[in-house]
Amino acid sequence: MSSFKLKKIFYESDIPPTRNPIYSQYGGQTIDAIIIDDTKSKRRTDGRHSIKGALGIDLETGEEFLLYLGAVKSWSDVLSHIRSNYNVSDEMYAICDGDDNLQRHLEGYGYKIQQCTNHFIKTSMYYLWKEQYPKEERIRIKKEISRIISTLKNSVKKHRIDRNFARLEWRIDKTQKELLLIANELLSRNKDSNTAKFILRTADKVTLFAELTTIGIQIPDNNNHVENLMGIVGQRIKKNRQSWIDKNLEIMVNTIWQIIS
Repeated sequence: MSSFKLKKIFYESDIPPTRNPIYSQYGGQTIDAIIIDDTKSKRRTDGRHSIKGALGIDLETGEEFLLYLGAVKSWSDVLSHIRSNYNVSDEMYAICDGDDNLQRHLEGYGYKIQQCTNHFIKTSMYYLWKEQYPKEERIRIKKEISRIISTLKNSVKKHRIDRNFARLEWRIDKTQKELLLIANELLSRNKDSNTAKFILRTADKVTLFAELTTIGIQIPDNNNHVENLMGIVGQRIKKNRQSWIDKNLEIMVNTIWQIIS
């Protein structure tokens, strides 16, 4: 996309675009949790850009802040930027999808990970499809995993109100045992099943939001909010299959950041 077209999208008569903030303005609040994700865009030359975004949550007030939005950066760069530029809690939580590379970086920076419950189901189904499971089997397993996750989420809602945390702890334990049974079933058919490996790797992470509820901490169980952010970015950078040079994409992403933050 040319600089002229880029300017035309966001500027009229050289007047900066109207700000339309959808996140709170950061003013030194403590960030207790982040919701993090990325999206891809076409590159004018070889490869694809990875545009990474991170929202921060002040768990005391529930406010959300746009902490980072940028292109051609590694996860380490993003996490380092957050640590250096914001007041982060001693114990940090991260809500993300099933990207193993991202989760390794988060753990390296000391985050406790909440595996997005929606992506837990989607990623499990993707691996089953890759392993060429019959459609009927995929549907059966999807229903079973969805039931397990839905029951846990309903239990969290119920016990946040009645504060029967002993019962919630029982539900958390049962959830992990039921997921383990599914993983073992898949391993019995294929000892190298990537679906089973994914479930085993993330089963304890998918229940973190429930475990924190038992000590009075409330975090999201999914990364929907940052997915919405990536949707906003995608509407601008993926329109008409646009391809970008690095400089112009950085201008575009920074401009979106200024508008919505």
